[in-house]
Amino acid sequence: MVEHHVANVRVVSSSLIARYLIYGGYFVQSASPQELVSDDVHLLIHRKPSCRIELDVKVSKNIVSRGRKEAIKAVSKDISLPGFRKGKAPESLIVKKFPNDIERQLHKSIADIAFVEAQKIANIPLLNTGIQISFDLKSQTDEGAHLIFTFETEPKIPTVDPKQFQSAPIPRLEVADKQIDEAIRQMMFFYAEWKPVKDRGVQEGDFIMIDLDKIEGENAQRVFHHIRFEVAAERMAQWMRDLVFNAKEGDVLDGTSTPDDTASEKEREEFLPKKVRLHLLKVEQAILPELNDDLAKKVGAADVAGMRQSIAHILNQKADEKVQNLLRDQVNDFLVQKYPFDLPHSLIETERKHRHNQLLNDPNFRKKWDAMAQAERKKIEDKLVEESEQAVRLFYLSRQVVHEAKIPITHKEVQDEAVAILHEHRVSQIDKISKEVFALALSKVVLRKAQDYITESAKSLTE
Repeated sequence: MVEHHVANVRVVSSSLIARYLIYGGYFVQSASPQELVSDDVHLLIHRKPSCRIELDVKVSKNIVSRGRKEAIKAVSKDISLPGFRKGKAPESLIVKKFPNDIERQLHKSIADIAFVEAQKIANIPLLNTGIQISFDLKSQTDEGAHLIFTFETEPKIPTVDPKQFQSAPIPRLEVADKQIDEAIRQMMFFYAEWKPVKDRGVQEGDFIMIDLDKIEGENAQRVFHHIRFEVAAERMAQWMRDLVFNAKEGDVLDGTSTPDDTASEKEREEFLPKKVRLHLLKVEQAILPELNDDLAKKVGAADVAGMRQSIAHILNQKADEKVQNLLRDQVNDFLVQKYPFDLPHSLIETERKHRHNQLLNDPNFRKKWDAMAQAERKKIEDKLVEESEQAVRLFYLSRQVVHEAKIPITHKEVQDEAVAILHEHRVSQIDKISKEVFALALSKVVLRKAQDYITESAKSLTE
């Protein structure tokens, strides 16, 4: 039923959007109204920004007469009069005793009938099946009525030409003995013996556990909490090494973060020095295990050679994945920049709220948010709007690509993605996947399929 107020359109965030956005007809936004006429309706269609439709509808006395009958019937259903069963009182008596109730109901009844009749000739797709339409009854007599309806419609999605995509070169991370040795070293720390240092100050090669706060005026904002650093030139910023050198466990050190001497000119220009306060919680030495076949067996390899081979495979796999992900990012930029189109405001706003709520569900972010100045909050909100618009735009475009290219998506692919999402969020019980997670998984699979289709299509042209 049409509501006589602007209601919240029942749409969902990108974590649910796949359940609601279906293929259908699309209308192009136009500066001049489209005029349509039937026996009982004179209609002007105004297409506004943000996929908003305004229907200027004038209806005949026939519609008003039908609306009055519907109004009387609706009022009589809930009325009991002496001598008559509920809903069975004569129409003339209902009209005589309840004129105000009928008049109020008449507005809604005319609006309902008028909208249905207008849509018969306009056939404008609503944004989703749960949308509510607002109306303004401008005038109404027995001879006719004039109403303005407003609602959101599906956007017009442009056709994507994958051949237009041109990828920029992406350097692949090197995987050689140096990288394998470093990966083995990092793995060895899981089996290290940690020896506390109490009798001296911090030296090169020590490991420190710290809390680090950024200081702005009298406010302190936590940056690191119980984070371990190795005191080494290649693993710690120079300013931090200088600050902690010779300090002892329990010391509280004030300093300023500055760029390293090796930083580029551009990095120096972009680096903003910050006052910091470092709490030195622990000083330790790490005694690493011997690199031998026994260690290799602990990580599932037969010997050291097998462990190196396995680690090399993992590093190469990660290097390939990084290249592929960067290539997909290029596809995102291509889609957003090459194919602009109007989007429903409600979808962007709902997505923004969803992302904002997700951030606030993080206790650490909530604490930062509560301490933020209004200007800083606005920057985050503006960024969320930008990200939300891009997410909704990419969903529509990727769905269009998958649809037009007839790319198959199986239930198992979506289910596997849903399981991966649950694992990512450390959810152990995956016997029942919620509709929300399944829909998010579908959105991710659709986007990935579209991205890879575009890159493969463009690649085939160059081979």
